[in-house]
Amino acid sequence: MRIQISEKSLSQGISLEDRKIITSSSALGILRQQLVKNIGIERIKGFLFHYGWEMGVNDAKEALETNLVLADLIKDGPIRHIENGHIRGIEHDCTFELDEQNKLKFFFSTGTWVDSYEAIEHIKRIGISNTQVCHTQIGYSSGFMSTIFGETLLAKEVTCVGKGDTECRWIIKRPIDWNNEAEEELHFYNETPIVKELEYTYDQLLEQKNVVLRLADFQKKLTEEIINGSGLQTIADKVFENVHIPIVIEDTELRTIVYSGLTEERFLELKEDMNHFLHENEEKNQFLINSKHPLPFRKKTIKTENQERLVTPILVQKEVLGYCAFIYEEAEKHEEDYLLLDRFANAASLILLNEKTSFESFERMKGNFLEQIIDAKLPTSEILKRGKYTGLDLGKPYHIVVMDYKKTKSSIEEDFLLQEQIFETTFRYFNGNKPTTLAGHRDGKFVLLLTADVGNHPEIQRVIKEFHNCLLDKYPKGDFRFGISNVWDDIQHVSKCYEEAAIALRLTGRKEIVSFRSLGIVGVLINSNNISGIKMIAEQELGPLYNLEDPKSVELLKTLYSFLLNGGKLEQTMNDLSLSMSGLRHRINKIENLLEKDLRKPNEMHQLLLILKSLMALGEIEIESF
Repeated sequence: MRIQISEKSLSQGISLEDRKIITSSSALGILRQQLVKNIGIERIKGFLFHYGWEMGVNDAKEALETNLVLADLIKDGPIRHIENGHIRGIEHDCTFELDEQNKLKFFFSTGTWVDSYEAIEHIKRIGISNTQVCHTQIGYSSGFMSTIFGETLLAKEVTCVGKGDTECRWIIKRPIDWNNEAEEELHFYNETPIVKELEYTYDQLLEQKNVVLRLADFQKKLTEEIINGSGLQTIADKVFENVHIPIVIEDTELRTIVYSGLTEERFLELKEDMNHFLHENEEKNQFLINSKHPLPFRKKTIKTENQERLVTPILVQKEVLGYCAFIYEEAEKHEEDYLLLDRFANAASLILLNEKTSFESFERMKGNFLEQIIDAKLPTSEILKRGKYTGLDLGKPYHIVVMDYKKTKSSIEEDFLLQEQIFETTFRYFNGNKPTTLAGHRDGKFVLLLTADVGNHPEIQRVIKEFHNCLLDKYPKGDFRFGISNVWDDIQHVSKCYEEAAIALRLTGRKEIVSFRSLGIVGVLINSNNISGIKMIAEQELGPLYNLEDPKSVELLKTLYSFLLNGGKLEQTMNDLSLSMSGLRHRINKIENLLEKDLRKPNEMHQLLLILKSLMALGEIEIESF
């Protein structure tokens, strides 16, 4: 069975200009539920506020056309609100004051809505809320009152059935009178429309896309330069061509490595300006001057009167080797500048790592060469030939310097790392204009061969003293000792030269730098290979104290050495050994009884001190320096 019905209806009584559309509160509740689902509970607050505001404005304009007085217009607002079906009833009190120009001097209105459809539908569709939910109502009240008074008035719902209160109560004031009590409503009033937000978000995404593409292109160009073997200067020039921002790379002592984008004259002016600023703010900027920390910062902005610098460290194997900086004089800084600078710093790290590896490999090769020379594994002709390959003229007179440092009580890994750092510092210090040097390890100590550029005695002392000061600057807690050999002419005698330096190192005592030449007769004795004779005399003269396996005997030996070294001065010896005077006197008496000697006789003192120094030089005994 087929049924077909056709009908045509048209109402002549419905106005096209502002027709009334009849809908239920449930339909609006469903709309509210879908809005929450699609754009979120927070975002619909502003949407519903503006929706209610426009309805209130529209009704107020209609009311103004009736030519009612202001008091009647205020009464008309709640009536229209009820007729729209948004509320079932209202209690309303309003107080205001106008000035001579009919402008508001004071305004306060309060009341309650009876059976707000928003509160009822919100509970039905979404549940009890944590905050007020009648956003359309406060928008309507705000829009209506603002229109009839000709200036902005804002309604705020202070209690709401939708959040579990007994009534929906509201207050209307001027924005200036609300202070900070209606921040949420002001936010709704000034909220950016969703379409504007989407446009802004799209622009942001487009900008981010362009930044990412620019960074990718920048990274690609840097990588190509690194693959082609370009140096830091070439890469710095390429970076300036791309970003048009002057750039500088400095080491940890703020010495310039390369720069680009500035004339030499202007760069020197800016460098002087920065040095002056850092000097004036030394404590604040200690992170730049002190490179002992592995990573003082990731990025830093430094601003002076003449420039602004964006700075980031250059890291190689978790160590700061220098700093990259963009220099701004008048140009505006952009957010992506740091990303560009960071990628340039990474490229600089790779180049410096390659240079560091090459340099260290070459220096370690030289260290192995030095070990072969000391072990006499190579003929003179081969030594001289290989020396030329490494840039050394080993036909010149030379010194051997043996350096030791006090080991920490840290782990083996930390000690090894410290040793490697000191070794690298040594390489770099003697690289360049310093004396021509071979450096290596032997018996857990550092060994340096310095050619005749420092051939005379005062000069070698000065060079090692300056090197010692450099080490203390970098490792302020370090305890470094140096033994210096005599000057030798024949490279084949380097093993004897090494022994001299090792003997001098053992006798450093309180001194940090000791030359073999300063040892006098002790050096001659040891150098004459009278080892067995020295041991025999030591056993004879020291008697029961020459028992190095007995801790008490070792303590007495230390006391004896300190006493003799201080020329028999009890007070100085007491301070060195941290003993009381009575305790020291007891030890001295015990030593005299055991040795059957008078320690106040100069001959006895001199002979015993010579024996102890000889044993120390031979490595037979170890007495800590005081």
